[in-house]
Amino acid sequence: MIAKISATENLGGAIGYNFKKVEKGEASILLAQGLFQNKEGTYTMAEVFADMQAVIPEKCRTKKMVFHCSLNPHPDEKLSNETLTQIAKEYMKALGYGMQPYIVFKHNDIAREHIHIVSLRVDSRGQKINDRFEKRRSKQITDALERKFGLIPSSKVTDKAMEETPKIDITRGNIKEQVASALRTVLKHYRFCSLGELNAILSAYNLAVEEVKTEFRGKKYDGLVYVPTNDKGGKISTPIHASDIGRGVGYTAVQNRMQKSKQAIKPLIPAIRHRILEVMCSSPQTEKALQQRLEEQGLRAVIRKNESGRIYGITFIDDKVGVVLNGSRLGKGYAANVFNGYFSNPTHNPFLDETLYGSLSARLDQSTTVHPSQLNTEESDNLVDELIEDMADGSFLSTGNDDWKEAAWQRKLRKLSKVNIRRRKH
Repeated sequence: MIAKISATENLGGAIGYNFKKVEKGEASILLAQGLFQNKEGTYTMAEVFADMQAVIPEKCRTKKMVFHCSLNPHPDEKLSNETLTQIAKEYMKALGYGMQPYIVFKHNDIAREHIHIVSLRVDSRGQKINDRFEKRRSKQITDALERKFGLIPSSKVTDKAMEETPKIDITRGNIKEQVASALRTVLKHYRFCSLGELNAILSAYNLAVEEVKTEFRGKKYDGLVYVPTNDKGGKISTPIHASDIGRGVGYTAVQNRMQKSKQAIKPLIPAIRHRILEVMCSSPQTEKALQQRLEEQGLRAVIRKNESGRIYGITFIDDKVGVVLNGSRLGKGYAANVFNGYFSNPTHNPFLDETLYGSLSARLDQSTTVHPSQLNTEESDNLVDELIEDMADGSFLSTGNDDWKEAAWQRKLRKLSKVNIRRRKH
């Protein structure tokens, strides 16, 4: 089960998104905690909004006071309403929201049923609910709930998605959809710190990313385009701008992910470095032998060469954990030029020099062992963006404010939605 958490100041947007689904017959209300139920035994958007708004003190210092979360069981799970309700209760209690007003919606607009929960991040005194290490705690809670209710683990969801995501094939048509599917899989699972490292992953899907710089009204803007490629990395189709693909794949979103990845990857570097050293100490005579022995260690190596055959780049990938590291990021001793020098003269193996690389027999500290749980693979989606898409009647796709046109449009829509909320209050 995967949890996606969002924090927003737009209470009306979060509630409205879910009630709109209810009106369309695409969702139903499973549970309302601490909220008014009318004489008909139902809940309305206006009444739920008023109840929650009344809890928020007038001088609330917390800006993003709304909690919006979706809980997504494995697509193969068929859970009863009673089970989903109990899961929601236990999840909210464990996360610290058990005494807060909240409402639980079950969505059935797609094949995979899931639930959305809307609550408040502040109590009636204006005190903020503890959100320290929220994503980490949420993952621990969902793991515990999976065990308790006998659910399919979320790790299998990721593994299945990775296995089922094919390479880009322009002959099949729907190129944008193919690119979007590959990007969702990659950005959900992997941690990387540069576009070069991202390209090392995308190459397995016959896809590449490039940075573009534009200028509008005297201001410079950065963006990304995605290009389908052949098996050798050659471009075979027109580049597709990130804003034409969808949310979370644009310049700002990718840059943010790279920044977060730098901190997440740091504690994992020693263990990965050790596995590479173990392979290199076996003195593989060819690049193919290197790659085969790395695979035995759970690693992949993407080697890049220039026209003269010189190795100018090497990237190591742990597909299970979702870590991508250029050799230079592991240290000078693992940079591309070191591997180029070695394969130019395999009789001289610098990796055997303990003064440079240390003793292979030295035990690694337990904390440096790579475990998938050390990486938080779930990013919080901005669920309010889904509401904005509906408001815009599908005329654009949100890209995480990566494009100046999208950013301006989103700001305008958010302002309009806030104005409407204020008018309803009066």
